Amino acid sequence: MSRRVIARVSVVTLVCVLLSVAAAATAAQRDPVWVDTFRNEFINWASPHDGTFTFPEPALYDRIICHVTIACPEAPADCDPWDRFGNLRLLGPNDEYYEIVRFITPYDITFGGGPGTCAWEIDVTDYQFLLHGEVTLRLYIDSWIGGDDGWLLTIRFEMRPGVPEREPFAVEKLWSTGGLIYGDPDNPETDHLVPTPITMPTQATWATFRTFATGHGFLNTHNAAEFSYKWQQILVDDNVVQHYLWRPDCEYNRCSPQLGTWEYDRAGWCPGDKADPWDVDVSDWVSPGVEAIYGFEVQPYTNICRPNNPDCVNSPTCECPGHAYYRLESQVIFYRVPNPTAVGDGRLVPGTLHLVGNYPNPFNPRTLIRYHIAQPGTVLVSIYNAEGALVRTQQVDHAAAGQYSWSWSGRGQDGQMMPAGVYLYELRHGDQRVSAKMLLLK
Repeated sequence: MSRRVIARVSVVTLVCVLLSVAAAATAAQRDPVWVDTFRNEFINWASPHDGTFTFPEPALYDRIICHVTIACPEAPADCDPWDRFGNLRLLGPNDEYYEIVRFITPYDITFGGGPGTCAWEIDVTDYQFLLHGEVTLRLYIDSWIGGDDGWLLTIRFEMRPGVPEREPFAVEKLWSTGGLIYGDPDNPETDHLVPTPITMPTQATWATFRTFATGHGFLNTHNAAEFSYKWQQILVDDNVVQHYLWRPDCEYNRCSPQLGTWEYDRAGWCPGDKADPWDVDVSDWVSPGVEAIYGFEVQPYTNICRPNNPDCVNSPTCECPGHAYYRLESQVIFYRVPNPTAVGDGRLVPGTLHLVGNYPNPFNPRTLIRYHIAQPGTVLVSIYNAEGALVRTQQVDHAAAGQYSWSWSGRGQDGQMMPAGVYLYELRHGDQRVSAKMLLLK
């Protein structure tokens, strides 16, 4: 069993926040908070549209849904009739933009029978720690139509108060390539997808490797990359996960009918639909405070029809319409065990005490209980048996914020070895509590 599987066998089974149960129940019943951002934003050229919008003060949300509506300008103008790449980015840490939504515009949807407008719902809960106060968003569509034709974009955020199972609190960008040329030996993908070291934050318990990827360009070898069924894979140290970048369901697109080839399946997208990211839970392969190497690879491929291949350019049997390429951005998102605390206006906000977990778990005879405090102070550690009886308690003083640990040897307050079984450990810091189960083996 891997070290991270052992470390978190029990963390996900129970997060007992005794003082905030009533507040959490109240918050779960609160109405969603709606934030309007871009409203009928007219886009018909490939230039970013930036806007700064006011979001609520920091709080915890069970879900945040981004509602995107795309419509056509009123007559005599019309929609851009082509399928165009689009996305929404958020200005985040280190003044970098992080992609949070990706979509492809439909072909013409204003002809007889076309829907005229299309709408998508995208889950952006993992970015909630960035969606508060003044937030700068960047909306982009790769359109070159010009004139009066184009698209009208409306974007609203539905923020549903509550406590998520995993509280996202940090994000790191790995790669962001607007046009990763695919299949050119003179410009290999490996030059741009350089393995990146990232240290897991000390208070993190889980991590997700997220990749937005869509393939573009066709009439190349294998009709890459838009219509080419190729694998991509992520790597974390020596661990590898592979999948095929493909959308097999374009003909069922709710944004239909359209003119054009909207029914044909494609590499990671369909015309007139959102392009969901590929998420991989990599928690088992990373540890708090420890560096891991993140990598990304694509299936080996050579595009004979690339425009810089002299054997193709001068051949009457080989068309060279342009390169095959991927639009790709990868991120790693870190989560911690939520410990909500209520504030005066009824909001639930992240607490100052967070459980990292105990390792190993199951254990015999010793385990290390790890936690993170955002403020200095005293932490009271209590251990209970399966019947709820207190078997051990210890007060630990800390002069500074940070990650700490306390070792339990499986013995009670009197020094006697406790029997094998399930135990509950609880940490208190001020008026906050967190708890989890652990298993003592024979």
